[in-house]
Amino acid sequence: KMAMGAASNSTRGLFAGSSGGNGTNEIQYITISSTGNTTDFGDLTVGRDFGATGASDATYAVFDGGWNTNTLDYVTIATTGNATDFGDATPKAWYNSAVSDGTYGVWGGGESFSGYENAIFYVTIATTGNSTDFGDLTRARNGSGAAGNATRGVFAAGTNGSASSSSSYTDSMDYITIATTGNASNFGNLVRAKANIGGTSNLSRGVFTGGRIAGYTYYDDIDYITI
Repeated sequence: KMAMGAASNSTRGLFAGSSGGNGTNEIQYITISSTGNTTDFGDLTVGRDFGATGASDATYAVFDGGWNTNTLDYVTIATTGNATDFGDATPKAWYNSAVSDGTYGVWGGGESFSGYENAIFYVTIATTGNSTDFGDLTRARNGSGAAGNATRGVFAAGTNGSASSSSSYTDSMDYITIATTGNASNFGNLVRAKANIGGTSNLSRGVFTGGRIAGYTYYDDIDYITI
């Protein structure tokens, strides 16, 4: 499986959707403190292909993204079962990335039928409803990685053009203050320009992994920042 959306609380990690055809609607979970295979959690309301993404607080996980859908789904992380419709996201994008401060879920970038996106939108995770405009990234980012803590979210790398064009890839990072709407600011640079990277974080450090560049050269880099 590839391009799955992920979200977690301090106990469980959830993985939703995947590439292939029209995508899948599967949700799987792990208990983070215990190694082992995933277990079936339930189903999304729609199949999600090409880059579903997730944001969560201590109670709920919200999933967005995937080819040709702007439906937001949510689940109660502690209780297995099918997802419920949360609202709609604008823009309708795939391969975006998401951060959360425990109150708000914020998504940035991606690709839509209009082209590559620099839009940022947010939801209040505990309250169902449509997304609200947050601001803009400093550049369009498809396949970026994201990491955040209780204050800041950082969106790193990505591409804004043809996958075969080296000039479309970036090593730049943007950051936002999650509690305050507005446009992103430059944070700094990764070790190299690339896209389709993973991101994770704790309260202090953000870690970005893997990625690729034009010609589908793949990297095993691990970069970190102090958020």
